[in-house]
Amino acid sequence: MRKVYNLPPGWPAPDPDWTPDLRWEPNRQWSMPAGWQLWVDVPDTAMIGDGAVVVDVPDGEGGQRSRRRPLLIVGAVVAAVVVFLVGLGASGGNQGAVEAAEASASAAVVAAEADRAALQAETEALAEAQQALETDAAKLASDKKSLKAMMTGVTQDSEKVKDREAAVETAEAELEGRESDVAAREAAVEEAEAVALAGAGTGESVDEGSADTGGTVYYENCDAARADGAAPVYAGDPGYASHLDRDGDGVGCE
Repeated sequence: MRKVYNLPPGWPAPDPDWTPDLRWEPNRQWSMPAGWQLWVDVPDTAMIGDGAVVVDVPDGEGGQRSRRRPLLIVGAVVAAVVVFLVGLGASGGNQGAVEAAEASASAAVVAAEADRAALQAETEALAEAQQALETDAAKLASDKKSLKAMMTGVTQDSEKVKDREAAVETAEAELEGRESDVAAREAAVEEAEAVALAGAGTGESVDEGSADTGGTVYYENCDAARADGAAPVYAGDPGYASHLDRDGDGVGCE
């Protein structure tokens, strides 16, 4: 709250930036004329003396910063009024000049209220901007969370791809093993055919029973061939017979 510190005659002048607190009291040794009003409201300029000083007096709310700027305007106007009254002389008492000063002070109060309203509008605009900033921050946090979830999904898909690649490599290794086995069987068949052709070229007569059984050795089944250590039995080897080679690929008891 802004008031005029109506300095009594002979009292020391305060500092230019002096602001009394709620517990401030004047020195009891300082004398004050009878009926002297120490504090004067801003519009009430009739009681202002020669040494009056415009100061901020704390109210119950502690003097808010938002009110200082408009009150500074009031203080400037009141100071001008004080200077004007001092020019007239403390004993002059020109009523017209006093009324003009009061009107100027009232206009200053109106201007201060308008300035306060503008400051309030600025405060509300700042609050809206803060709210928008908080909204943007929340959206950014949400987008960041979504991006993190997407990255997690990409990582999981990458791990699945690695597992599939490992499975493909295993299947390829198994396929290579099977191809090697087939190649070995084909080689055995070719070898058996070569032996058969060699026997036919010498003109030797081979009866059906000896050709089918691969000589005088005979195995009733694959268990007998395995027990003799002959499994697998290839075509042309002793003991080979068609009943041991079910798929007819030239290799019995595979």
